[in-house]
Amino acid sequence: MDRFATLFGIFAILLWSMSVALTRSLAEALGPFGAAASIYTVSGIMVWMVAGKPTLRGQSPAYLILCGLLFVFYMVAFSLAIGLANSRQQTLELGLVNYLWPSLTLLFAVPLLKIRARWWMWPGLVLAFVGVLWAISGGRGLSVHQLLENVHSNPLAYALAAGAAVSWALYSNLVRLFSKGKGVLPLFLLATGGVLWGLYFSFSSTRLHLDWPAVGELLLMGAITAISYQCWDLAMKKGNATLVAALSYFTPLSSIFIAGVWLNTLPGSSFWPGVGMVVAGSLLCWSASRK
Repeated sequence: MDRFATLFGIFAILLWSMSVALTRSLAEALGPFGAAASIYTVSGIMVWMVAGKPTLRGQSPAYLILCGLLFVFYMVAFSLAIGLANSRQQTLELGLVNYLWPSLTLLFAVPLLKIRARWWMWPGLVLAFVGVLWAISGGRGLSVHQLLENVHSNPLAYALAAGAAVSWALYSNLVRLFSKGKGVLPLFLLATGGVLWGLYFSFSSTRLHLDWPAVGELLLMGAITAISYQCWDLAMKKGNATLVAALSYFTPLSSIFIAGVWLNTLPGSSFWPGVGMVVAGSLLCWSASRK
């Protein structure tokens, strides 16, 4: 087992933790549609350069069509949810809604991959959902009134974040069923960029204006996408995959912290119990599914 490969996997987790912060920062500079379209176009090109030319030969239609649609929907929904947030504080809430996907992945794996999960997967799921509801309630406990008020203030963004969590959980399972070989990640990323450019030219009234800080963040986001997937792939093949997978469930914690620092909007102490519940719930689900 290669220790360096394991470290690369941990590095990938830290890189992915920057996605909420950079997506929001670029959305403020370029608008939600322009930022998202630019991010995935640059990411697709960089992943192509790093991973090499993808091949369609031998790939199943189910992988290319079904998994491709789920991948594109997730990326579009996630980036637009973050970009359409009314405030930076709401960005953190929407980021946490998105991080329901680890628990949902294991839930969907029971019927799709026929895994056997122990009974504490269900308390883990409940705990993760309660954590999200706690955070959206403004850290005031489970206040139904405050929860509904916050969601009602931006229903599209919350719906997109929830839809992103569901679609990525489905993708994570179905890609294991249908993918053959290396996959076609660069094509999925470029397809996402194409869809978002279509939305940009159809609905956006914001003119795309790239200044040097935005260019730097855009290149950083593309590099993060390309490098993180390569590091993750190496860790899964040669490193301690079990350890890396367990640590990946702390991504909500690291992501919210990095986003808070980057956006200069660290959440108050009342927000962190919600983050902690999402992490703990995800870890319970993970441990319930281990052989």
